[in-house]
Amino acid sequence: EDVPGGATAFMMQEVLEKQGGFQWLDSDPRTLAAGEHRPSYGSDGGYFSKPSTEQLFELVYDMMNEVDPTNFPIFFK
Repeated sequence: EDVPGGATAFMMQEVLEKQGGFQWLDSDPRTLAAGEHRPSYGSDGGYFSKPSTEQLFELVYDMMNEVDPTNFPIFFK
């Protein structure tokens, strides 16, 4: 989502995170949204407005570490 609380993110947060609809998943779901700010325009808009590849990697790797800490040790924090 471009902003926290966008339509899709809002529905996911309400059902999965707040109402506990994740009971059959291995770990709790997490939402990664852009920060609250006025978006920039032009070619730099996507780079400064959206979550970065590093943020996405850290979020997914952290979830993998929860499930299998032996095969996915935290090495970047």
